[in-house]
Amino acid sequence: MKRLISLLYAALFFVICAAPCALAAQKFTIGFQPYDTISYQVIVNAELGLWKKYMPAGYELEFTPALQGTIVANNMLAGKAVAGYMSVMPATILCSKDQQAHIKMVGTVGMSDGTRCSVVLVRKDAPQFKSNEELAQWLNGKIIAAPKGSASDQYLRRFFDRYNVKPGEYLNQSIEVIATNFRTKKLDAASAWEPTVSRIADDVGEGIARIVADGSACGNPDLGILVMREDFIQDHRDAALGYLRSELEAQRYILDPANQVNVIEMVSKYATGIPKKVLWYSLYGKVPADRENPVREWKSFYFNQKELDNIKSVAPFLYKEKVIAVPELKEWVVDDSLAREVYKKAGYTPVSPDATLGYINGQKAQDCPFMD
Repeated sequence: MKRLISLLYAALFFVICAAPCALAAQKFTIGFQPYDTISYQVIVNAELGLWKKYMPAGYELEFTPALQGTIVANNMLAGKAVAGYMSVMPATILCSKDQQAHIKMVGTVGMSDGTRCSVVLVRKDAPQFKSNEELAQWLNGKIIAAPKGSASDQYLRRFFDRYNVKPGEYLNQSIEVIATNFRTKKLDAASAWEPTVSRIADDVGEGIARIVADGSACGNPDLGILVMREDFIQDHRDAALGYLRSELEAQRYILDPANQVNVIEMVSKYATGIPKKVLWYSLYGKVPADRENPVREWKSFYFNQKELDNIKSVAPFLYKEKVIAVPELKEWVVDDSLAREVYKKAGYTPVSPDATLGYINGQKAQDCPFMD
């Protein structure tokens, strides 16, 4: 009898101790870049707690910041993050490494004709250029920099190839180092992404550099990608669907003109040290300032034809440049089926065939609500 009672107590103790473990939340990490407009909706998602509304109970997310998409990619390969935000070049590099991990491109977080990270910045005392050919001629022999492995690196490689530019030096520098080297006059030209572009250019920033070309100079659009580990999708499908729904709502929030001030107030908590007027201009401003097309960016959530065409073009280019070891990605890599399922269940209607959710039209610097 005593033995039976002891066993019952032991069983009860096990149940009591095991209960908290059974109820413990499953924690996952999302990688993003607070100093990149490609990730602004992640901040909106985190600040508004949208993911808590749409993901099933029992999940907990940690949003981990990084300064470059390649860092997010490395964390995903190592299993330290289940999803991440990056431009199409680091996303393509990441997804080409399928022997290390299976990563899928599950949706788009925004696309432009090349006004977000496909720009050439030159030092402020550089000549005024009448054409891209004239700019290219001046760039020969100059000291030029970009964060290697980034979309800005891809853009410069294409620009060099298109106009036969032979830099004196082509340096691998982070966005902070590029800004510092423009201040100390150690760089002739560079490419970077927003908000660093607006921070150092002369529209609303420091004026230590000028924007002299964008992606249209060599047919290089900007595409942001949301990538997910395949094992996360397979093992936690409802959670993946829920997170994608929160991403959809965060993108729609950014697109609503009534939310512009709120968006920048949220972003400023993460992109510390950058004036709010710069953060606003990096997302809602007109870049370049003399650009005829008013569209700064469009958001489609899933992949329309423009996004698919851009993705398809990147791998062969990177293979030719000896950046990746394969000439094309596996067929299963580009898979927006979950995003399309989420969009259908949400019941929204596409704005246009090219921009499912809508457009951001660039505004003038004087329209900024944060200007002094």
